[in-house]
Amino acid sequence: MMATDNKKIDDAVLALLHLTLHDQSHASAGFAPEVLRRLHESGMIEDPEDADSIELTPDGLQRSKTLFSAMFTAPATDAPASGPAKYPAVSVDLADLGGEMWPILRRVSYAMSDADVDDAEIERYKDEVRESSDPVAVSRRWVNVQG
Repeated sequence: MMATDNKKIDDAVLALLHLTLHDQSHASAGFAPEVLRRLHESGMIEDPEDADSIELTPDGLQRSKTLFSAMFTAPATDAPASGPAKYPAVSVDLADLGGEMWPILRRVSYAMSDADVDDAEIERYKDEVRESSDPVAVSRRWVNVQG
C-alpha cells in the first residue's frame, strides 16, 4: 500500500474550498474531519468543530485562491503579455540563454523560488513554459525579464 501525502490532500481540499466560498470567507465544511483539523492546525481555517460551514483565515483565503488557480485553471495561451508581470519584483536576465526552454525554465523558477513564490505557482509557470513555443514570452507574463 502506498503512503498518503497529507500535504497534497490538504492543498487539494483548501483549493476546493475556494469553489464553495460564500459570505467572503466561509466555505462548505463537507470534507473529512481530519483534513479540516489539519487545515485548522496550520492556520488556514478557523476551528471547524461542529460547523455546517467553516471560516477561512486571511492566509487561508489567499492560499486557497492561489492553489485553486494553480490546480484548476487552464494555462495561459501564447498570446502576448497584456499587462505587467505577475511577480514584477522578480527580475531575471535571459539574454545569454538564446531562447532555449530548459535554461530559461531553470533560471526563472530558481529566481521565483529565491523570492519565496509558492511552489504551486512555480509549477504552474513551468507547465506554461513547457506548453509554449516561446518561453521568453511566457516568462515575461510571470517575472520582470531583462535581455
